[in-house]
Amino acid sequence: MTKVLWFSRHTMSDEQLASLKRKLGEFSMVQVNETIQSARELSKEIDECDILAIVAPIGLQAEFLRLANGKPVITAVSERVIVKSEDGSEDKVNFVFKCWEQLENIEVVKSLFAD
Repeated sequence: MTKVLWFSRHTMSDEQLASLKRKLGEFSMVQVNETIQSARELSKEIDECDILAIVAPIGLQAEFLRLANGKPVITAVSERVIVKSEDGSEDKVNFVFKCWEQLENIEVVKSLFAD
């Protein structure tokens, strides 16, 4: 059975789970909900899982990709939807899951902007 590492502060949504189930069939999942400085802190979990599903800043994404050793590293793509309140008091923002994307490569190129 495929084992998925879910690195996120949030529980995976029903739509995200259903999408993975369509792709993978039955799978097991391990969620890590903690703050880390480096993906190396999760080396054991990364080694034990077949797919890494992550919500992380680009620097951590690059680390996960390097440590994955060819395993798929995926991220959820969501659409930001503003829901107007009926009484006009305060709008609400919902995030609607669209799909999973697999990270293939992350390259950050920098140049001096100002000194």
